[in-house]
Amino acid sequence: MHLFEHTDYRAWLKERAEELKAEKPYFSYRFIGAKLGVNAGLVARIFNGQAHASLKHLAPLGKLYGLAGVELEYFEELVRFGRAKTQGEWDRHFARMQAIRGERFRTVADDQIEYYASWQHNAMRTLLSIFAFKGHNYKRLGSQLVPPLSAEQTKESLELLEALGLVEIGSDGFYRVVDKFISTGDKWKASMIARFQKEMVRLSGEAIESVPKELRDVSSLTLPFSRSMMDTARERLKAFRQEMLALSRECDQEDCVYQLNLQFFPLAFVRSIPGGDA
Repeated sequence: MHLFEHTDYRAWLKERAEELKAEKPYFSYRFIGAKLGVNAGLVARIFNGQAHASLKHLAPLGKLYGLAGVELEYFEELVRFGRAKTQGEWDRHFARMQAIRGERFRTVADDQIEYYASWQHNAMRTLLSIFAFKGHNYKRLGSQLVPPLSAEQTKESLELLEALGLVEIGSDGFYRVVDKFISTGDKWKASMIARFQKEMVRLSGEAIESVPKELRDVSSLTLPFSRSMMDTARERLKAFRQEMLALSRECDQEDCVYQLNLQFFPLAFVRSIPGGDA
């Protein structure tokens, strides 16, 4: 796989090292470590995703792997992307990676990021599970979302869902939802989920103004709690989500798409003040 098709620099380093070792038997973890000034154990941990390469190793690694020009530039951004700790850093480095490699090397990750970047794709997929659409009147389909999408936005959303294998056109010509989910195991995919959740929280705030009260339920509760009970709280919230899924399956005729957000987060922590009040 070409370097530009990777979004995990450690996986690429390991994969490419195995290829180089087939050509050069001396290309071992010990050899790489000697060139970087580290031990072979650290190289192994980096290649297995248990540690990160230091930024000071970017140039030596690039030289060792024969990288130059745009490939070296991409590799350096790829490492910074892998080391990113905030959403802003992650977004910035991934955007630079996309710009360097261009559309020719567009990856599944690009499509997945686009999917989670906006609420409309998930909503569109759910809408297609209850609305028969044959790919003609995009304006009508898009107008059913809240807020509505243009015909162009609707068409783009459908194309993305098809590219990800989340919907397909059946033998009867109608779109149908495919029972497939995007894995969220990797760190960068987890970051996508965080972005998606922020978008949904934003929409819930807008719904207070745009959706009639009888068609929504927005409430809040502030209560004292114990950090030791968080695992129990998560289990209760999970059980409630399962109850709502079961209720959805009991619907005789679905005629709308709803979004359920559950937020349970701290507003204050009680800390003892040395020499003062408890």
